[in-house]
Amino acid sequence: MVVTGVGTGLGKTHLAEALVRRWGRNARVAGFKPVETGVGEDVCATDDGGRLEAASTFHVKHSELGVRLRTPVSPHLAAEREGRVLDVAVLTATVERLRQACDGVVVELAGGLFSPFTGALLNADVLAHLEPSKTILVAVDRLGVLHDVLATSRAAHRPLEVVLIDPVERDASTGTNAAELRRFCAHVVWGPLPRASSLALADDATIASLISEVRGVRGPS
Repeated sequence: MVVTGVGTGLGKTHLAEALVRRWGRNARVAGFKPVETGVGEDVCATDDGGRLEAASTFHVKHSELGVRLRTPVSPHLAAEREGRVLDVAVLTATVERLRQACDGVVVELAGGLFSPFTGALLNADVLAHLEPSKTILVAVDRLGVLHDVLATSRAAHRPLEVVLIDPVERDASTGTNAAELRRFCAHVVWGPLPRASSLALADDATIASLISEVRGVRGPS
């Protein structure tokens, strides 16, 4: 399973954390963010990777398996500035090893689905290499989300499941966007999910439904 979004700062890690917590109640599940920027070499509990690592029931050492970059910009720029190489083949092999070692893997990509991964590849290209059983596209239930989701989903050319998250500040469109997306979007649309702790969110019926569809699958997840 891969969690991505229409942009950054949407709550992808929060959702991924809840998915790992729920799935991990009855299985060995790893939450993994292959590339993270704006962080130090040592994993911190508040980092995205650290949060996923703490939620996992099959533990992943992000400091060893993931790429951690100090510069708080897009992964391709951070890697260039720090003289690092982001290799999609290495990333794919790492995720595949995790899939073989545990019951499920929740991978969170950095940034949005069409954010650059390297100078030549976008996250959408990385997604094609990973071949997940489910791709979750996260967006916030606010004005402008119809464009963001429809544009991203049409460009993706692959099955997606859209999950809307409640915004910090609601607007006139909040609460209506899920139904409107179902009118115009061919993909499954879930939510909106409440702004709650990942522990509380793990009990949400939407999280349970997302997990039930892949529970017990030991192949690509």
